[in-house]
Amino acid sequence: MITRSTAEPVRRTTRTLIAAVTAILVVGAVTVTGAAPAQASSFGGDGDPSGCSSPSTVATAPIYGSRAHLTGKKIGELQLRWSWSCHGNWSRVVMYGGMYSSPVTVEQIVESEGRRAGSTDHNVRTGSSGTTAWSPYLRLANSQSTACAQAWLSSDFGTLNFHTNGARICA
Repeated sequence: MITRSTAEPVRRTTRTLIAAVTAILVVGAVTVTGAAPAQASSFGGDGDPSGCSSPSTVATAPIYGSRAHLTGKKIGELQLRWSWSCHGNWSRVVMYGGMYSSPVTVEQIVESEGRRAGSTDHNVRTGSSGTTAWSPYLRLANSQSTACAQAWLSSDFGTLNFHTNGARICA
């Protein structure tokens, strides 16, 4: 026979178990439906420039918004980078933060001496402080060779329409 004194702990244990299962289901649902991480793919080139020491920016080109509240505003810049340690060039896109919350797809290429390398980064979020993305570097036979970089940023940029903005530079 279950008395009032033995029934209370059973009820308390049942409520605790139900609360725990509910918490697990809620956390699982948030994990499954949360934002996907940025995904990147690249082609060509001689490696990741993050291993190149003492990089410098050779040339820059602004990237401007073209719709709604971003029309004519500088939303980032394309940089053509160089490092003597890697003897190579690469492109880097700097996206300014705090201007829009939508994820961005960043496509970029660098070309020199008849070769090409590039990358595509999906679902990039700038946050309030901004972010960068870069291509693989191209090791050059001649440090005086002209190199060109081109980038495209695609997003709705917090507007009603999906669109692409970009830039191209050579040095």
